[in-house]
Amino acid sequence: MSLVKPPLVDAQPGQPITAQGWNVLVDGLSALYDAVLALAGSTLSVTVLDPSGNNFASAMVMAVPVSGGTAPIMALPPYPGVATYTLSGLSPGSWSVLVVADGFVAPATPVTIPGQTPITVSLHGAVVMPDLYTVAAQDAVTTLSGLTITVDVILDVTGTQIPTVNMPPVSQNAPVLMQQPAAGTILDPNLQHARLLIGAALLPEPIVTMPSIIGLSYDEAASVLNRLGLVVGSTSVEGTS
Repeated sequence: MSLVKPPLVDAQPGQPITAQGWNVLVDGLSALYDAVLALAGSTLSVTVLDPSGNNFASAMVMAVPVSGGTAPIMALPPYPGVATYTLSGLSPGSWSVLVVADGFVAPATPVTIPGQTPITVSLHGAVVMPDLYTVAAQDAVTTLSGLTITVDVILDVTGTQIPTVNMPPVSQNAPVLMQQPAAGTILDPNLQHARLLIGAALLPEPIVTMPSIIGLSYDEAASVLNRLGLVVGSTSVEGTS
């Protein structure tokens, strides 16, 4: 790109600058930026949008080479007249464009140089994974739902998968023993889900009182035991003297 010198106007001390004069300066700076960027490698324009679809100018944008061996390249932020971020000096090959912004997250965008067209990256509201250790399973699911975090899988310590919806009553108070992602992880709820490991539900064994069956016939004794849920095991006949 050739750099054309804009018409410059001399101003006297104390003389206010006109809108036309200011626009000439802005146009000149814009042309200077474009010319300098064109001197070194390929350039890539990146538009960053906030969750409402508006241009976001407070992010940090960088390109990271997929193959490694080259330091990440930081983008030039938007400037008057240009609403996009500009990555310059990109060598041929595969790159990953990362956008970092406080309170927001965005997936990495793969690009290929040369020939890459301008890209747009949409930010999503970031969510911090809470600490759910020892929290009752049902309460943990409710907490995550309030943060718009989807629970993919719940397992108990025996490896049994527990339904995430309409959780059985015996599992609702089981404590969370492990969680994924870890507490404090900043995640994008649109892309990342949670998994929980909970304690196994304790099922009480039924207890019956053994009745006396002395003096009953075999059939009578078996009937009494069966009514109590007991099963007759091996039997033997003792002779009488």
